[in-house]
Amino acid sequence: MKEIIFNETRPQRLDLYISEKFPLIRPNNVNKFARQNKIKVNGAKSAAGQKLAYGDIINLYLNDDMFMQPDKDNAFLFASSQIEILYEDDNLFVVNKPSGISVISDNWQDFDTLTNRIKHYYHKNSLGNSYPQLCHRIDTGTSGIVVLAKNEKTLEFMFDMFRDRQLKKKYICAVKNNPKIKDGVYKAYLTKNSQRGFVTVSEKPLNNASQNIETGIKTLDSFDEYKLMDINLFTGRTHQIRAHMAYMGMNVLGDSKYGDNSLNRKLKLKYQLLCSYYLKFGRIEDKYFEYLSYKEISCPMPWFVEGFKNRKL
Repeated sequence: MKEIIFNETRPQRLDLYISEKFPLIRPNNVNKFARQNKIKVNGAKSAAGQKLAYGDIINLYLNDDMFMQPDKDNAFLFASSQIEILYEDDNLFVVNKPSGISVISDNWQDFDTLTNRIKHYYHKNSLGNSYPQLCHRIDTGTSGIVVLAKNEKTLEFMFDMFRDRQLKKKYICAVKNNPKIKDGVYKAYLTKNSQRGFVTVSEKPLNNASQNIETGIKTLDSFDEYKLMDINLFTGRTHQIRAHMAYMGMNVLGDSKYGDNSLNRKLKLKYQLLCSYYLKFGRIEDKYFEYLSYKEISCPMPWFVEGFKNRKL
């Protein structure tokens, strides 16, 4: 049990105040605990949305671990434990990352990352503390398939697979239509600016660090000035799809870096409508991993695909 006194001069909702003080007690849980009479204000039954006044005494009849404060070692406990597993065996752990969370962060105070969610999932289900390791990354605003390895041998194997382009990767995205661009395979060059976290696509190399890119595009559906596109990545460069599509005048909807922000605001889009939905292994010679030959992994179609069917984003 913990007792706290509200000493703020401005009134504040009970659920928001408690969640701010104790991050493991999320606002929706405050509502549940209040109904169970586990949270009282001034000795009386409380409601999650009630306003606190200066001097109010709050009693929380909860387990002590709910009052834990975050640090580098326990940060994963402050992330969600909800993950969608697409495929799992003794070597691989493949999940569907939602848009809006980063795969990993250098700042331990960014609690809700994909890697922290997986750690929390392992902890919650008593699966040990040997966590799967990332084999690659996708952007924060992009949803879809992320592959992790359960051991060093698999991690090295998957690094080689991604580096040597032995994996077929397909994306689906919604873009601003450019009727001049037809379906096909398009080549260009991509130049990174690491300081700005930005890439530039051009017809010819801009410097010695410019990399070739190759992107296949196919129209799946369209309405108004929007298109639903299937993207086949032949090269996997930083921000390749978003930057290449913008270069062709087909900005990915919701993309704040390379896209049309006035259109994004009009459509009320917070993240880019881009999903890594399909992964296929080629033929594998290594006897240990031979079982993965031609293995296909896919995730459910993102919400905006249904939006195209209904002609509304």
